[in-house]
Amino acid sequence: MKEKYEGIVNIDQIPHERLADIVEFIYTGKIKITEKNMLDFLNDAEYTQIEVLKSKCSAFLIKLLSVENCLKLWAYAKQYSLDDLLDKTNQSVAENFATVVQQESFRLLDLNNMSSVLKNRSQSCDEVVFTGISLWVNHNPLLRGEFFEKLFSQLDFSTMRLDYLYEINVQNLVKNSLVCSNMLVEALKKHAQHFQSAAASEKFLMIGGQDSETRCVSYDMFTKQVKRFPKLTTGRAGVTSLKNESDVYAIGGSKAGKCLKSCEVLGLRGQMKWKALPNMFDARDYCGSGYIDDFVFVTGGHSGGPQVYLSHCEKFDIANNEWMRISNMLYRRYGHGTVVCNNSLYCIGGHDGSKRLTSCERYDVRIGKWNEIAPLNQPRHYSSCVVLDGHIYAIGGYADSGSLSTVEIYRPEVNRWEEAKPLKVARSRPSACVVGNKILTIGGYNHGAISSVEMYSPALDTWKILFEMENPLYAASAVAF
Repeated sequence: MKEKYEGIVNIDQIPHERLADIVEFIYTGKIKITEKNMLDFLNDAEYTQIEVLKSKCSAFLIKLLSVENCLKLWAYAKQYSLDDLLDKTNQSVAENFATVVQQESFRLLDLNNMSSVLKNRSQSCDEVVFTGISLWVNHNPLLRGEFFEKLFSQLDFSTMRLDYLYEINVQNLVKNSLVCSNMLVEALKKHAQHFQSAAASEKFLMIGGQDSETRCVSYDMFTKQVKRFPKLTTGRAGVTSLKNESDVYAIGGSKAGKCLKSCEVLGLRGQMKWKALPNMFDARDYCGSGYIDDFVFVTGGHSGGPQVYLSHCEKFDIANNEWMRISNMLYRRYGHGTVVCNNSLYCIGGHDGSKRLTSCERYDVRIGKWNEIAPLNQPRHYSSCVVLDGHIYAIGGYADSGSLSTVEIYRPEVNRWEEAKPLKVARSRPSACVVGNKILTIGGYNHGAISSVEMYSPALDTWKILFEMENPLYAASAVAF
């Protein structure tokens, strides 16, 4: 370059006023960036390859980041290779995905950028993804219609509710494509098969509980038949449990007031017998648990140690028979609800040792990170939570006013809790599970232990008393099988 020999560098692309600001920045590290001049400085930094000025612009944009502008700033981050800003905008898009796909800026994206945004979603509920795809295609159907079949084929129909599948079946984009119509027919068949399989399950197993610490008893929800299962090797009140394809896990709890690190597993095939598992890192009762991809996740709880109320979480690797630490929750919680929904772990309400909580959070297993979601409408502690048709139900519990009959339902696709039909009987420390397509709420406490079992039918939107157990029970755990 001739500048090498002449000792003069001509920078015609940058006005002298901004160039003076950049030179001052090089010597002092100070520059005044505003919303009006930010893009000019960003272009100047790109042209002059002054990375520290790009970082300064990136930090300024991060402060401006909001749901309304996250896609615009995401485009800047990609264009100028601003890694910190890209991480923040990706997080904002993921956490506000349902809102982002409704924005005009989303509909104006080209195919590649639109596809990148869809891949960035943090929730695995593809109802929202379909909404985004259909809005994007319908914005310019003549040019974009040819892409619809390919985009539609990438949807995970298993995360969609049955009624939603019927809704999209009548939309013109789907009706006008034989390929899409056939895919939807197959998805509806799979839903029907899943429903029939679930409906075949009519039993639930009660594990442990206050004054019934070692007992395991199953009930048939229709015949009311009772069956005794092998007793736990260790008595457990405030226990959490879960079931995978072949086994039932009983985790933590307390015995004679002492919180437990121990866990055990009951094989449902062949000779049934409870078998001890390796101890958890932390003793805990009134903790929560969930099962994802051959791992058992355990969250929070109450401990007898110095960390009385826990934010600590861990997971059990079934294949390698060992526990591993995972990221702590954002808040300490015990007596909270823990469920798996759309392959993510959710923790609902609870108590932090000083107050009952409305706060809720979600753990993304792919990145190992907790994020806060919409809070409950009322604080609730010692509630039970289940998932039905892709929605989370928070049932009963305890508040300052006493035991609760209220129920709330969380809709992940819009990040919102709504009031649902209340229980017939207010109860704290109940157990709950989904049997077939019904929610069962079992036992609990309200001025004494409760023996009744309530059933919720989503089709009728009603609760009813189903039957009375042989013994009242609370602080137990329930699994359907």
